[in-house]
Amino acid sequence: MLKLLNQIQVPVDLSPEGLVNLVNPAPKNSTIVFTEADLPKSGPSHSQALHITVDTMGKRVPTVLIDNGSALNVCPLRTATVLGLGPTDFTPSGQTVRAYDNTRREVIGVVTLPLIMGPTEFRVEFQVLDVPSCFNLLLGRPWIHPVGAVPLSLHQKVKFPHDGAIVTLQGDYDLKMAGVPVCEIKPELVEIPLSGFEYVQCIEKELEKEELIPP
Repeated sequence: MLKLLNQIQVPVDLSPEGLVNLVNPAPKNSTIVFTEADLPKSGPSHSQALHITVDTMGKRVPTVLIDNGSALNVCPLRTATVLGLGPTDFTPSGQTVRAYDNTRREVIGVVTLPLIMGPTEFRVEFQVLDVPSCFNLLLGRPWIHPVGAVPLSLHQKVKFPHDGAIVTLQGDYDLKMAGVPVCEIKPELVEIPLSGFEYVQCIEKELEKEELIPP
């Protein structure tokens, strides 16, 4: 104890409780780990993507896909309509995106939604696309990276730090929803894996001869 106190500076007016905390500070639970206890009830023998449920615009939205292979967040036009949003709520965008299968889709607009996940609320910018999809919303790297989230489809959970603690969100696969959600995926769309979105540059211009740089 004396050796430890000699190595630190102790204020003269420090209380006994403060001295205890100084010598033995409470550890902060800021490390994200996954164990076997995090596995779904069915165990690891599943091939489900990671979908979670969020609250936004006063509605509960399930089947929100967490996709770290996507370079953007996506809000299908159908979901935006159910949430009561229309073209006047979108910021215009001239961007084009490409899905993993090279399907090109024009961005209708950009909308920012307040997403409530457990004790936290995020304002997330989404690209609105008129696409059939296996999700109601898609959260890609623009949400995952800044938040410091770690999603694992194997464990059907996503964890992220918040106020010195770790928030754990359970995936829809192993979670029974209470009541009837406002947004639901049509059965015929479940098998359409339209994800992994990326931005593309659509610059198609025929260069005149005088514009070419000689070798």
